[in-house]
Amino acid sequence: MIISVPFGLVSLLFIPKQLRERRLKRTGVETVAVCQERIRRGGTAVELLNCSFRTADGDETWALVSAPKPAPHVGQEFPVVFDARKPSVVESSYYLSSRGTWVGYVIQSLFGLLLVTGVVIGAIS
Repeated sequence: MIISVPFGLVSLLFIPKQLRERRLKRTGVETVAVCQERIRRGGTAVELLNCSFRTADGDETWALVSAPKPAPHVGQEFPVVFDARKPSVVESSYYLSSRGTWVGYVIQSLFGLLLVTGVVIGAIS
């Protein structure tokens, strides 16, 4: 039961990201972005892209997005989905359709299972 508290707190950290991704999947606008910079963090794999894209109004917007696989080179185009109400909220189409969006749900499910197990063991003893 003691381990479930920190595990539960960590799982709560995924909620804002999950809500953002869900909103993008439901009401996001798909467009094409141009890779301006490939960002690596501690390794050789490209994890983030600094990209630019145009909204439906024609405004140019810059954003950091998760890199699709394979990551585009600087100057290449790739699809992104953005929130029309807040164009700074954007993610690559690849990421939204990948299993990466399910990580939070898996951790929250494990937390729920751990919590139920703790309650059952506590009730038995």
